[in-house]
Amino acid sequence: MTDKECPITQDFYMLAFDTSGKSLSIAILKEEKLLVEKFLNINHQHSINFLPALEQVMKMVELEYSQLSAIATTIGPGSFTGIRIGISTANTMAFDLDIPVIGVSSLRALAEPFISTEKYLLPAFDARGGRVYAALYKDGKEIIADRQFVETDLPNTLSKRELKDKPLLLIGDGSDTSKTLLQDAGFNQLKQLKNTDRINQISAEAVARIAIEKIKAKPTILENKYRQPITANYCAITQAERNLKKLKEV
Repeated sequence: MTDKECPITQDFYMLAFDTSGKSLSIAILKEEKLLVEKFLNINHQHSINFLPALEQVMKMVELEYSQLSAIATTIGPGSFTGIRIGISTANTMAFDLDIPVIGVSSLRALAEPFISTEKYLLPAFDARGGRVYAALYKDGKEIIADRQFVETDLPNTLSKRELKDKPLLLIGDGSDTSKTLLQDAGFNQLKQLKNTDRINQISAEAVARIAIEKIKAKPTILENKYRQPITANYCAITQAERNLKKLKEV
């Protein structure tokens, strides 16, 4: 696509946010330039922190909601309550403003700063009880889509792709669990980034940039304005499904 064909114009403003984890991130981009990004470590307290923080960010750049061109938010997997808050807010604002709303995978957003690595990239969120939400990327391409892995599911799935001896980069607050599961199964080329809050936080700027790439790939997203609400991708396995799996293993 040439610059002339690019749908991102000088008056393009995107609001993006992530509410799918423990932290909160909100960003505004003009064209493709970051104007502001705000991070808050709020321990899942999105219900009382999100809207005041959003008002703050809008005032910081002296922007009216009517000037927004598009909204992007994470759709999961992650915290069920946080995801619902983010999606509900994004859908309501987009409907009121008649602008596009774009959903972005939380795992893909987490992976964004490392997406060009030559290693296989495994972003993962801790789902507790030996479970993780994870995906797999290589050279920027999705190899395994977002899903929940229960205990041996993760090493078994990667083993089928003959990845035991391949370099794997582990990120996210589920990387400890992922590393343990994979090491126990004989994976021997694992690199885990230091498990810090900053590494585990999703950047709203990353959410925006992924959404912008979606717009570039399909410019009619902007032409169509608000068409339909985005929906969550919880990737959750129910207790009944877990019980059935255990019965099959007996």
